[in-house]
Formats: sequence, structure tokens, C-alpha cells
Amino acid sequence: MFDITPYPTFSWSLSRHKTLTSCARKYGYEYYFSHNGWLSYNVEPFHQHVYRLKKLQSMPILFGQIVHRFIEQAINDYLQTGKPPSLEELIHWARGQLNAAFVDSTRHFELWRQKPTKYYMMQEIYYNGMLNPELIQDYKERLRLVFNHFLMSETFRQITAQKGSLRIGEPEQFRSMKIDDIQVFVVMDFHYYDELTDKWVIVDWKTGSESDDDRQQLALYAYYVQQKYRVSLEQIEVYNEYLLTGKRKKYVFTDIDMDNILYTFQRSVLEMKKYQADIFSNEPLDIEDFEQTLEKWHCRGCNFRELCEQI
Repeated sequence: MFDITPYPTFSWSLSRHKTLTSCARKYGYEYYFSHNGWLSYNVEPFHQHVYRLKKLQSMPILFGQIVHRFIEQAINDYLQTGKPPSLEELIHWARGQLNAAFVDSTRHFELWRQKPTKYYMMQEIYYNGMLNPELIQDYKERLRLVFNHFLMSETFRQITAQKGSLRIGEPEQFRSMKIDDIQVFVVMDFHYYDELTDKWVIVDWKTGSESDDDRQQLALYAYYVQQKYRVSLEQIEVYNEYLLTGKRKKYVFTDIDMDNILYTFQRSVLEMKKYQADIFSNEPLDIEDFEQTLEKWHCRGCNFRELCEQI
């Protein structure tokens, strides 16, 4: 049975680290003040409100989640049946999910307000009341691009060509490891062991543009695989598949990269602990002690901006 605790368990992830570096106030809302907001009783309305805002999904985030979901399904279905999906099937499935999100956001506001995990609410519709027609058209065109590039990708071609020699990594999406007794969460898209080359291969599907953060993210994945399977970095190959452009990028990591990841983790944990009123229970400081960012461009796409405007 799920235990209800007054405060969340402290953990670390790269996304949590990036949230704190962008805005401490957002970090507080996301990782502390949304806690227990999913409960329908014995919880303050403030926490319910924060939790609802946490569940808002912007079009880029929603699009990426849906594409990743159907890529994962396509790979799993192929491994079970030997039949790859068609481009039109993938587009049809994903478009259905996007349409469902639009219907929920425009017609089921009260249902979402009561059960924000059961219904979609698009951030753009919540704050602006509508989706920009140009945005809709842009993402319609992206659907065909990203799924076509997925089917044509070297990774998927290798899966279909070497089905018998690949050992696919555990299917659960959320993986974790312990570093300095702290739970570290890692969300890898896809990884497998290639028996022919004696290599572990990590693949991250990207539905957006290249980012300076991509290398750091993949270095953490490489560290996870290195620790979990007790293999050397020479046995690990790491790739980004950029689905908008069809570009594939390979990364080579060294022990220095692993040391840098651990250094980032350690410094980040120290910074996070500044916002704990009690390090044992993980009770946070008051929300006013979580500073708002001075770089206001971060606020434009923030789920919690209405809360900051109220203060």
C-alpha cells in the first residue's frame, strides 16, 4: 500500500538539477509543494493547486512524450511480432493522442481539475485559452518528419536486421541507482547489448533541436550502464537520434566525463540541501525562501507562473 508522507523523499536527477539552476522557486513548487497534491482529502488546497499546475503539458513536452511512447511501442511490437509499423500507422496513433489532449483541454477542464492525472491539460490552452494555428500546423508537419526519421534511423534498421543478436535492456522507464546513499533517477529511452560486438548501446531519441545539455545527459546514462552491468566505458556506445533532422550523433566518454558527472551531482546535492529545513525528513523551507529567477525569459514557459504573479 502506498504510504502517505508529509514530505517527499529526497532524490536526485539531472532534470531536478536543471530545474534548480533555472529557478529555485520552480524547483520548490515542482519537488516540494506539489507533494500530496494528488490527494482529494486531508491536504491543503494550495498543494492541490500546485500539483495541478505541475501536470500541465506544453505542446513541445506533450509532443515529445507521445512520440517517445509510440516509438517504444513500435520497437516492442516488432520484437514480439517481427512486423514494423507503417509510417501512416504511427502518425495516426500519435495524432489520436494529440487530439485527445486537445479535447480534454478544451472540454473537460473541471474533470482535469478534479483528476489532473487522468486528463490532459495543455499549458498553452490553460494560460491563453487556445492554441496558435501556426503551432498546430507546425506540429502536424513534425509528426511525419519524426516518425519517418525513426523508421529510417540506423538504430531501428539495426533492430530489424539483428533482432536475434540484441539483448534489450529492462523495459521499465524509470531506473535508479544509489550514489552516496542518494537515490539517483535515470530515464533512458532505449538501450541494448549487442552480442556480435560485445557492446552496450544507449540511444536517446530527440524530438527537438540539439542542446548543450545533451552530452551531460548521455554521460549520466553511460555512468548508469557502466555501474549496473559492471562494464568498461570502451564497451559502451552512446547515440543521439535527432528525429527532426534525421541526424545521428555518437558520443565518446572517458573517465574524466564520469568524474565530471559525479562532481556535478555532489555540488548539486549541496545546493539542494540549502532548501531543506530538516535534512532527515526533507521538510522544505518556506516557499518565500525559494528565490525567483531574475532571468524572466524562464517564466514565459513555466507551469507555475500564475502562482508567482499572485505573490
